[in-house]
Amino acid sequence: MKIKLKANFKFPGLAVLAMSLFSAAAGAQDFPNKPIHIVVPFAPGGGTDVLTRILAQQVSEEFKQQVVVDNKPGAGGALGAGIVAKAPADGYTLYVASTATAMMPSLYKNLGFDPIADFAPIALIGTSPFILIATNSLPAKTLPEMIALAKAKPGTLSYGSAGTGSVNHVTMELFKVMAGVDILHVPYKGSSAALADVIGGQVSMMMDTVISATQQVKSNTVRALASTSAERSPLSPDLPTISELGPKGYGATVWYGLVAPKGIPDAVAQKLNMQFNKALGSPAVRQRFATLGAEPVFSTTADFGKLIVSEEKKWTGIIKGANIRAE
Repeated sequence: MKIKLKANFKFPGLAVLAMSLFSAAAGAQDFPNKPIHIVVPFAPGGGTDVLTRILAQQVSEEFKQQVVVDNKPGAGGALGAGIVAKAPADGYTLYVASTATAMMPSLYKNLGFDPIADFAPIALIGTSPFILIATNSLPAKTLPEMIALAKAKPGTLSYGSAGTGSVNHVTMELFKVMAGVDILHVPYKGSSAALADVIGGQVSMMMDTVISATQQVKSNTVRALASTSAERSPLSPDLPTISELGPKGYGATVWYGLVAPKGIPDAVAQKLNMQFNKALGSPAVRQRFATLGAEPVFSTTADFGKLIVSEEKKWTGIIKGANIRAE
Protein backbone atom coordinates (compact mmCIF):
# COMPACT_ATOMS: atom_id res chain seq x y z
CA MET A 1 0.00 0.00 0.00
CA LYS A 2 1.53 3.28 -1.07
CA ILE A 3 0.19 6.21 0.92
CA LYS A 4 1.55 9.64 0.20
CA LEU A 5 0.45 13.06 -0.88
CA LYS A 6 0.02 12.95 -4.62
CA ALA A 7 -1.59 15.89 -6.34
CA ASN A 8 -2.60 15.14 -9.92
CA PHE A 9 -2.11 18.69 -11.05
CA LYS A 10 0.70 21.22 -11.27
CA PHE A 11 0.94 24.25 -9.03
CA PRO A 12 1.83 27.43 -10.92
CA GLY A 13 4.80 29.59 -10.04
CA LEU A 14 4.45 32.77 -8.02
CA ALA A 15 4.79 35.08 -11.04
CA VAL A 16 1.98 33.31 -12.89
CA LEU A 17 -0.23 33.42 -9.81
CA ALA A 18 0.34 37.14 -9.37
CA MET A 19 -0.60 37.89 -12.99
CA SER A 20 -3.70 35.69 -13.01
CA LEU A 21 -5.04 36.98 -9.70
CA PHE A 22 -4.28 40.68 -10.10
CA SER A 23 -7.63 41.68 -11.58
CA ALA A 24 -9.64 39.69 -9.03
CA ALA A 25 -7.63 41.02 -6.10
CA ALA A 26 -8.13 44.56 -7.34
CA GLY A 27 -11.74 44.27 -6.20
CA ALA A 28 -10.59 43.94 -2.58
CA GLN A 29 -8.38 47.01 -2.38
CA ASP A 30 -9.65 47.99 1.08
CA PHE A 31 -9.00 44.53 2.50
CA PRO A 32 -7.78 44.14 5.20
CA ASN A 33 -8.69 47.12 7.36
CA LYS A 34 -8.57 45.23 10.68
CA PRO A 35 -6.64 42.28 12.15
CA ILE A 36 -6.92 38.88 10.48
CA HIS A 37 -7.29 35.88 12.80
CA ILE A 38 -5.91 32.47 11.82
CA VAL A 39 -7.24 29.58 13.91
CA VAL A 40 -4.70 26.81 14.45
CA PRO A 41 -6.65 23.75 15.68
CA PHE A 42 -3.73 22.41 17.70
CA ALA A 43 -1.73 23.46 20.74
CA PRO A 44 1.15 25.96 20.47
CA GLY A 45 4.56 24.58 19.56
CA GLY A 46 3.46 21.87 17.12
CA GLY A 47 4.31 21.78 13.41
CA THR A 48 1.09 23.43 12.25
CA ASP A 49 1.48 26.23 14.78
CA VAL A 50 5.14 26.94 13.94
CA LEU A 51 4.57 27.14 10.18
CA THR A 52 1.52 29.34 10.62
CA ARG A 53 3.35 31.81 12.84
CA ILE A 54 6.19 32.11 10.35
CA LEU A 55 3.74 33.00 7.59
CA ALA A 56 1.58 35.21 9.81
CA GLN A 57 4.56 37.41 10.61
CA GLN A 58 5.47 37.77 6.94
CA VAL A 59 1.90 38.49 5.80
CA SER A 60 1.45 41.02 8.62
CA GLU A 61 4.34 42.98 7.15
CA GLU A 62 2.94 42.71 3.61
CA PHE A 63 -0.59 43.75 4.58
CA LYS A 64 0.57 46.36 7.12
CA GLN A 65 -2.09 44.80 9.33
CA GLN A 66 -1.84 42.43 12.28
CA VAL A 67 -2.31 38.72 11.59
CA VAL A 68 -3.16 36.95 14.86
CA VAL A 69 -2.73 33.23 15.45
CA ASP A 70 -5.39 31.72 17.74
CA ASN A 71 -4.82 28.19 19.04
CA LYS A 72 -8.05 26.19 19.47
CA PRO A 73 -6.99 22.57 20.10
CA GLY A 74 -9.43 19.72 20.51
CA ALA A 75 -11.10 16.75 18.77
CA GLY A 76 -8.25 16.21 16.32
CA GLY A 77 -8.72 19.69 14.85
CA ALA A 78 -12.51 19.53 14.61
CA LEU A 79 -13.09 22.01 17.44
CA GLY A 80 -11.24 24.83 15.68
CA ALA A 81 -12.81 23.96 12.35
CA GLY A 82 -16.30 24.16 13.84
CA ILE A 83 -15.57 27.63 15.23
CA VAL A 84 -14.36 28.96 11.88
CA ALA A 85 -17.19 27.33 9.92
CA LYS A 86 -19.63 29.55 11.86
CA ALA A 87 -17.54 32.74 11.56
CA PRO A 88 -18.42 35.61 9.18
CA ALA A 89 -17.29 34.90 5.62
CA ASP A 90 -15.38 38.16 5.26
CA GLY A 91 -11.78 36.96 5.12
CA TYR A 92 -10.89 38.04 8.64
CA THR A 93 -11.16 34.54 10.12
CA LEU A 94 -9.16 31.70 8.57
CA TYR A 95 -8.54 28.09 9.54
CA VAL A 96 -5.40 26.03 9.05
CA ALA A 97 -6.66 22.92 7.31
CA SER A 98 -4.37 19.92 7.02
CA THR A 99 -4.34 16.22 6.39
CA ALA A 100 -6.31 16.00 9.64
CA THR A 101 -9.17 17.93 8.02
CA ALA A 102 -9.42 15.36 5.23
CA MET A 103 -9.66 12.59 7.83
CA MET A 104 -12.48 14.10 9.89
CA PRO A 105 -15.55 12.85 7.96
CA SER A 106 -14.50 9.22 8.28
CA LEU A 107 -13.50 9.53 11.94
CA TYR A 108 -16.40 11.50 13.43
CA LYS A 109 -20.12 10.90 12.91
CA ASN A 110 -21.44 14.25 14.12
CA LEU A 111 -18.97 16.94 13.10
CA GLY A 112 -21.54 19.72 12.80
CA PHE A 113 -19.86 20.94 9.62
CA ASP A 114 -18.64 19.65 6.27
CA PRO A 115 -14.89 20.10 5.66
CA ILE A 116 -15.53 20.65 1.95
CA ALA A 117 -18.98 22.23 1.68
CA ASP A 118 -18.55 24.70 4.57
CA PHE A 119 -15.12 26.08 3.66
CA ALA A 120 -13.54 27.94 0.77
CA PRO A 121 -9.92 27.09 -0.13
CA ILE A 122 -7.46 29.97 0.16
CA ALA A 123 -3.91 28.67 -0.23
CA LEU A 124 -1.82 25.58 0.28
CA ILE A 125 1.09 26.36 2.62
CA GLY A 126 3.38 23.36 2.41
CA THR A 127 4.03 19.71 3.07
CA SER A 128 6.11 17.71 5.55
CA PRO A 129 6.57 14.03 6.45
CA PHE A 130 6.40 12.53 9.92
CA ILE A 131 9.31 11.03 11.82
CA LEU A 132 8.68 8.02 14.04
CA ILE A 133 10.63 8.93 17.18
CA ALA A 134 11.25 6.90 20.32
CA THR A 135 12.29 7.62 23.88
CA ASN A 136 16.01 7.11 24.44
CA SER A 137 15.27 4.52 27.14
CA LEU A 138 13.55 2.17 24.67
CA PRO A 139 15.66 -1.02 24.41
CA ALA A 140 15.02 -1.20 20.65
CA LYS A 141 17.45 1.04 18.78
CA THR A 142 16.10 0.56 15.24
CA LEU A 143 12.68 0.20 13.62
CA PRO A 144 13.07 -3.55 12.96
CA GLU A 145 14.12 -4.03 16.61
CA MET A 146 11.11 -2.01 17.79
CA ILE A 147 8.72 -4.08 15.67
CA ALA A 148 10.28 -7.29 17.00
CA LEU A 149 9.94 -6.05 20.58
CA ALA A 150 6.31 -5.03 20.04
CA LYS A 151 5.51 -8.47 18.61
CA ALA A 152 7.29 -10.22 21.47
CA LYS A 153 5.51 -8.14 24.13
CA PRO A 154 2.14 -7.06 22.66
CA GLY A 155 0.49 -4.12 24.41
CA THR A 156 3.51 -3.22 26.55
CA LEU A 157 4.85 -0.45 24.30
CA SER A 158 2.91 2.80 23.98
CA TYR A 159 2.71 5.77 21.66
CA GLY A 160 1.53 9.34 22.16
CA SER A 161 -0.51 11.48 19.79
CA ALA A 162 -1.94 14.98 19.56
CA GLY A 163 -5.33 13.49 20.40
CA THR A 164 -7.84 10.94 19.23
CA GLY A 165 -8.42 11.37 15.51
CA SER A 166 -5.26 13.45 15.00
CA VAL A 167 -3.01 12.73 12.04
CA ASN A 168 -0.28 11.19 14.16
CA HIS A 169 -2.93 8.94 15.74
CA VAL A 170 -4.26 7.74 12.37
CA THR A 171 -0.85 7.33 10.77
CA MET A 172 0.40 5.32 13.75
CA GLU A 173 -2.70 3.12 13.76
CA LEU A 174 -2.10 2.47 10.06
CA PHE A 175 1.50 1.55 10.87
CA LYS A 176 0.28 -0.89 13.54
CA VAL A 177 -2.06 -2.58 11.07
CA MET A 178 0.59 -2.84 8.35
CA ALA A 179 3.34 -3.97 10.76
CA GLY A 180 1.07 -6.37 12.68
CA VAL A 181 1.90 -4.95 16.11
CA ASP A 182 -0.09 -4.05 19.24
CA ILE A 183 1.06 -0.70 20.70
CA LEU A 184 -1.05 1.20 23.23
CA HIS A 185 -2.40 4.61 22.14
CA VAL A 186 -2.06 7.46 24.67
CA PRO A 187 -3.86 10.62 23.43
CA TYR A 188 -2.75 14.09 24.56
CA LYS A 189 -4.05 17.60 24.06
CA GLY A 190 -1.51 18.50 21.41
CA SER A 191 1.74 17.15 19.98
CA SER A 192 3.92 19.20 22.32
CA ALA A 193 2.54 17.41 25.40
CA ALA A 194 2.98 14.03 23.74
CA LEU A 195 6.54 14.90 22.71
CA ALA A 196 7.37 15.94 26.28
CA ASP A 197 6.35 12.52 27.56
CA VAL A 198 8.32 10.73 24.85
CA ILE A 199 11.36 12.72 25.96
CA GLY A 200 10.60 11.88 29.59
CA GLY A 201 10.04 8.20 28.86
CA GLN A 202 6.39 8.11 29.97
CA VAL A 203 5.44 6.81 26.51
CA SER A 204 7.61 4.77 24.16
CA MET A 205 7.22 6.64 20.87
CA MET A 206 5.15 8.85 18.60
CA MET A 207 4.73 9.99 15.02
CA ASP A 208 5.75 13.65 15.00
CA THR A 209 6.25 16.15 12.22
CA VAL A 210 9.79 16.92 11.12
CA ILE A 211 9.03 20.51 12.08
CA SER A 212 8.35 19.60 15.68
CA ALA A 213 10.81 16.74 16.17
CA THR A 214 13.91 18.06 14.37
CA GLN A 215 15.44 19.97 17.27
CA GLN A 216 14.83 17.14 19.73
CA VAL A 217 16.44 14.62 17.40
CA LYS A 218 19.45 16.91 16.84
CA SER A 219 19.87 17.42 20.58
CA ASN A 220 19.62 13.65 21.18
CA THR A 221 16.67 13.92 23.57
CA VAL A 222 14.76 11.41 21.41
CA ARG A 223 15.78 8.79 18.87
CA ALA A 224 14.61 8.92 15.24
CA LEU A 225 13.62 5.48 13.97
CA ALA A 226 12.38 6.28 10.46
CA SER A 227 10.64 8.81 8.23
CA THR A 228 7.14 8.36 6.81
CA SER A 229 8.06 9.92 3.45
CA ALA A 230 8.07 7.80 0.31
CA GLU A 231 11.76 8.58 -0.24
CA ARG A 232 14.58 9.78 2.02
CA SER A 233 14.56 13.53 2.60
CA PRO A 234 17.50 15.57 1.25
CA LEU A 235 17.48 17.33 4.65
CA SER A 236 18.10 14.04 6.49
CA PRO A 237 19.54 11.58 3.95
CA ASP A 238 20.82 9.25 6.67
CA LEU A 239 17.34 8.66 8.09
CA PRO A 240 15.70 5.63 6.44
CA THR A 241 12.02 5.51 5.61
CA ILE A 242 9.52 3.15 7.22
CA SER A 243 8.94 1.55 3.83
CA GLU A 244 12.65 0.75 3.52
CA LEU A 245 12.78 -1.06 6.84
CA GLY A 246 9.22 -2.40 6.89
CA PRO A 247 6.31 -2.45 6.53
CA LYS A 248 6.92 -2.03 2.81
CA GLY A 249 4.77 0.53 1.02
CA TYR A 250 4.01 2.59 4.12
CA GLY A 251 4.08 6.35 3.60
CA ALA A 252 2.31 9.48 4.82
CA THR A 253 2.92 13.14 4.07
CA VAL A 254 1.21 15.96 5.94
CA TRP A 255 -0.03 19.02 4.06
CA TYR A 256 -1.08 22.39 5.51
CA GLY A 257 -3.27 25.09 3.99
CA LEU A 258 -5.61 27.96 4.73
CA VAL A 259 -9.37 27.92 4.26
CA ALA A 260 -12.10 30.46 5.02
CA PRO A 261 -15.82 30.13 5.81
CA LYS A 262 -17.84 29.40 2.67
CA GLY A 263 -19.19 32.53 1.03
CA ILE A 264 -16.05 34.65 1.25
CA PRO A 265 -16.00 37.19 -1.64
CA ASP A 266 -13.84 35.80 -4.42
CA ALA A 267 -11.85 39.03 -4.68
CA VAL A 268 -10.91 38.75 -0.99
CA ALA A 269 -10.04 35.05 -1.34
CA GLN A 270 -7.80 35.79 -4.33
CA LYS A 271 -6.06 38.65 -2.54
CA LEU A 272 -5.36 36.41 0.44
CA ASN A 273 -4.10 33.69 -1.90
CA MET A 274 -1.77 36.12 -3.63
CA GLN A 275 -0.35 37.49 -0.38
CA PHE A 276 0.25 34.09 1.18
CA ASN A 277 1.91 32.83 -2.00
CA LYS A 278 4.04 35.95 -2.00
CA ALA A 279 5.04 35.23 1.60
CA LEU A 280 5.93 31.65 0.66
CA GLY A 281 8.24 33.02 -2.01
CA SER A 282 10.19 35.07 0.51
CA PRO A 283 13.78 33.75 0.84
CA ALA A 284 13.57 34.15 4.62
CA VAL A 285 10.37 32.10 4.84
CA ARG A 286 11.69 29.41 2.50
CA GLN A 287 14.88 29.12 4.53
CA ARG A 288 12.97 28.77 7.79
CA PHE A 289 10.67 26.17 6.23
CA ALA A 290 13.66 24.19 4.97
CA THR A 291 15.30 24.31 8.40
CA LEU A 292 12.13 22.78 9.83
CA GLY A 293 11.88 20.10 7.15
CA ALA A 294 8.84 21.59 5.40
CA GLU A 295 8.47 22.29 1.69
CA PRO A 296 6.51 25.44 0.77
CA VAL A 297 4.02 24.91 -2.06
CA PHE A 298 2.40 27.56 -4.28
CA SER A 299 -1.22 26.99 -5.34
CA THR A 300 -4.29 28.68 -6.74
CA THR A 301 -7.52 28.54 -4.73
CA ALA A 302 -8.99 26.13 -7.30
CA ASP A 303 -6.07 23.70 -7.23
CA PHE A 304 -5.99 23.68 -3.44
CA GLY A 305 -9.71 22.90 -3.47
CA LYS A 306 -9.07 19.91 -5.75
CA LEU A 307 -6.37 18.67 -3.40
CA ILE A 308 -8.70 18.79 -0.39
CA VAL A 309 -11.35 16.76 -2.24
CA SER A 310 -8.85 14.14 -3.42
CA GLU A 311 -7.26 13.85 0.03
CA GLU A 312 -10.62 13.32 1.75
CA LYS A 313 -11.43 10.53 -0.69
CA LYS A 314 -8.01 8.91 -0.21
CA TRP A 315 -8.00 9.00 3.60
CA THR A 316 -11.60 7.79 3.83
CA GLY A 317 -10.53 4.64 2.01
CA ILE A 318 -7.42 4.22 4.17
CA ILE A 319 -9.22 4.73 7.49
CA LYS A 320 -12.06 2.37 6.61
CA GLY A 321 -9.65 -0.19 5.19
CA ALA A 322 -7.54 -0.14 8.36
CA ASN A 323 -10.66 -0.09 10.57
CA ILE A 324 -9.48 3.01 12.43
CA ARG A 325 -12.00 4.70 14.72
CA ALA A 326 -11.90 7.79 16.88
CA GLU A 327 -12.16 6.64 20.47
